[in-house]
Amino acid sequence: MISTFFAENLVLLRIIYTNLFFFMGFAIFMKLNRGSELKIAKWLWLLALYAISFGLYILVLIILQLREPYLAEQALFALRSLSLGLIAFAFMMIFWLGIRLVLEIYPIKALYWGGLSMSVAWTLSAIIFLLFSKEGLYIALMDNLSRYVFALPGMFLSGYGLMLHVKEVERYKVPALVKNIKGLAYMFFVGVFLVGMIANQPVLWPARILNVETFFNAVGLPIIFFRSIHLVFMTYFVIKIVSVFELEREHRLEEALRRQVLAEERDRIARELHDGIIQSIYGVGLKLQQFSILREKKIAEADKQMEMAKKELNQIIQDIRAYIEELQFDEYKCVSLKEAMTQMVSEFRENAMMDVEFSVQGKQGGVLNVLQVNHILQIMRELLSNAAKHSRASKVRIKAIFGEQELIVHVSDDGIGFEPDKVKNMEHPGGKRGLENIFHRVMILQGKSMFYSAPRQGTHFEFTFPYSKVSYLQSVFVEDPKYFEADVPGEQKGGK
Repeated sequence: MISTFFAENLVLLRIIYTNLFFFMGFAIFMKLNRGSELKIAKWLWLLALYAISFGLYILVLIILQLREPYLAEQALFALRSLSLGLIAFAFMMIFWLGIRLVLEIYPIKALYWGGLSMSVAWTLSAIIFLLFSKEGLYIALMDNLSRYVFALPGMFLSGYGLMLHVKEVERYKVPALVKNIKGLAYMFFVGVFLVGMIANQPVLWPARILNVETFFNAVGLPIIFFRSIHLVFMTYFVIKIVSVFELEREHRLEEALRRQVLAEERDRIARELHDGIIQSIYGVGLKLQQFSILREKKIAEADKQMEMAKKELNQIIQDIRAYIEELQFDEYKCVSLKEAMTQMVSEFRENAMMDVEFSVQGKQGGVLNVLQVNHILQIMRELLSNAAKHSRASKVRIKAIFGEQELIVHVSDDGIGFEPDKVKNMEHPGGKRGLENIFHRVMILQGKSMFYSAPRQGTHFEFTFPYSKVSYLQSVFVEDPKYFEADVPGEQKGGK
């Protein structure tokens, strides 16, 4: 009953089989990244060519099955010769995939030259047989040879080669990817039997014992059924594996962003050292010169200059320590954002002796990479530092709201506040540069910042950071301070 079903639906099975091959081949070509640092990526195009060539081979078989009674002898010979060329080419691609994967790890010249000799010898033999013989026997003979010479060793070498490359992929620390590569390797090992050993026509001695007919008689199901299941698993693992290129692209982009952020941080600190600390040291130097001039004539004035110089030097020392803390910010990179924020607030309470109210709401609905986390923490540190140094605040409130698409951070203090228009026009070196740094970080994260401040009305900020960065948004000054009295930031609008 089952055998009758498969016999009546052989064309349908072959159509499904063909589509699976095409799907796998085009999936590889669409995701292929030849510029990848992974050695596997350089040779996966051979697997794509194998899939497409084999799909075309099955397509020719379907045409022969449907149109054979209506075709002339020459047309039949041409289609059979085309099918031979397609299947041989497909097996040769698998053969060279295995060779290349192994050579990437073990550069054995004998393997390369042996494979090249076999490929040339088979190609010349096929051309001679097709030119000087019109018998189908020779086509069947070459079909057997291509399977035993290329498919069988090719499947084994490809599986072995993939296993050799597992260590290279392990450095990305994605266990699922390693499992998929191993899964594809096992499928190649299974293909040694299903594809490399079971011939379609019994011509050579091994094929007379193990071929599609003897297999069907032993199992009761046609080989194409098992080959289709085998191909489904192969296609699944291939699609999973080509995702490594997206992963690698993200990994390389993150590394590039990390280097860019590091360069920007160095430039920023260099500017602030030049505009702030160096200028302050220069001012201290002038006071010391005045002290040396006044100490013999106006001792009281000289002592006053010395006391001022000492205070400025202490402030410079504190500023330098702050810069060093920023340079040592990697201590938070291995913890979650919530843990890092909690740790930062705790350290600030201890060092600054200031009341800080910190609360967290919601559940994080997306992924924040290490760059986003570090920028958000740097923004918080800058705001806490401003509250302690400039705002004369007695209390700071921080609320972090984790949503499905974004993170909202609300920071307010009860300090003396400032006039935003005057901040923009500050001419003295280093004046309010911290706000500029904060808004620059928000821009890098493609977030949005809302803020309000006025003399004796404190300072209030609301930052919105998307998990997946989409577009650049600018900072907004809120005219109505009641915006920040809402229970949920963002309920009231009104900014410019």
